[in-house]
Amino acid sequence: MQFANNFRVKNLKTKIMNRTDLKNICKGLIVGLVLAVGVGVLGAWSEPTTAPPSGNPEAPINVSNSGQSKGGNLLVNANNQFLNGFLVPFGNVVIGDSSPEAGLKLDVEGKTGATQFCNENGTKCFTVDKLCTKISGLCI
Repeated sequence: MQFANNFRVKNLKTKIMNRTDLKNICKGLIVGLVLAVGVGVLGAWSEPTTAPPSGNPEAPINVSNSGQSKGGNLLVNANNQFLNGFLVPFGNVVIGDSSPEAGLKLDVEGKTGATQFCNENGTKCFTVDKLCTKISGLCI
């Protein structure tokens, strides 16, 4: 009977050690995984090439009241969600002219084109061809 009791105690101690060993192995694997990920993240990071504020990304066009400029193209209403693509409720529109004429709501420097030209209500419209036939010598 004594032998059986000693065997049970020894087996119980072995099982406890196995659980402890398993816990230690799991802890080691977790620490190793955290270290591996940390080293990978640090390896991918690169130092900025210039001191601040140089090298910062350009600020996006936003809703502020400050004047803003954009170096590249600006596409408006590209997904056709609104009837009007570009509205200027106050102020003037100037295209291709660095010194706009005073009093013009629309100032375009260079050639313009349209399929029709209309009065302010859009009720009386004409094409360039129609105008050229009405006024001789206009379109040579």
